[in-house]
Amino acid sequence: MKEIGKNPDKGQHFLVDKDVLRREVEISELSNKDRVIEIGAGKGTLTRELVKKSKKVLGFEIDKRYGKELESLEKEYDNLKMIYSDATGYSWEGFDKIVSNIPYYLGEKVIAKAVTDNIPFIVLIVGENFKDILINKSSKSGILANIFYKIEPIEKIDKNSFSPPPRVNSWMIKLTAKDEGKHADFIRNILKRKGKLKNAIISSFIREGNTKRKSKELLKKLDLLNSALESPSSRISGKMLAKLEEELKKEEQSSNA
Repeated sequence: MKEIGKNPDKGQHFLVDKDVLRREVEISELSNKDRVIEIGAGKGTLTRELVKKSKKVLGFEIDKRYGKELESLEKEYDNLKMIYSDATGYSWEGFDKIVSNIPYYLGEKVIAKAVTDNIPFIVLIVGENFKDILINKSSKSGILANIFYKIEPIEKIDKNSFSPPPRVNSWMIKLTAKDEGKHADFIRNILKRKGKLKNAIISSFIREGNTKRKSKELLKKLDLLNSALESPSSRISGKMLAKLEEELKKEEQSSNA
């Protein structure tokens, strides 16, 4: 979603309701210390509000038709940097907020990258279906989001707040990082690694100060399916994520007893 234009093939349903935009900025609780990411800047309507209230804004826009307006904003605000490419292909580390009206199809990728790059605060406008996935933990994205974030549906947004109107209503949602236990950081480290899941888990145990032998013993105690352990860590399923969190919590409680 962006503010202006019409290209449903790219998932573009542009927010035109100024009251919704104002509430989105309020919910974001911006300060002059915040380093903010915006995905799908469009002609910069939301971008302009973000740069006024933040220390730095890193904006992404794949549609170069909006380059003229965004380049003008960059000249006006020295705390704005625009990149005309896929946001998920760049590092977000060092940023502390995401505030965006994202294309609906990007929801899963945005959540996954926000987890691995450790973004603690997110305000998004998303399709109603994706909001339900997050709340109901009904897919890998929902399970992953609930491990790391407290998820709050803020308000339902009528489809007529966009041009062109999407097929479903939208929701403004806020995700705030939980006080993570050791298991959450462990899972983040696994998601960052390439290669087999079992090797990523062993590496994460070693990172905690265990020997390689001890790490292999701890892996066996997790009671995970061998077939899943042989799969790439990047392809970990939602069911396996939930099982891994459960087993890591047990191990964490056992070591603290």
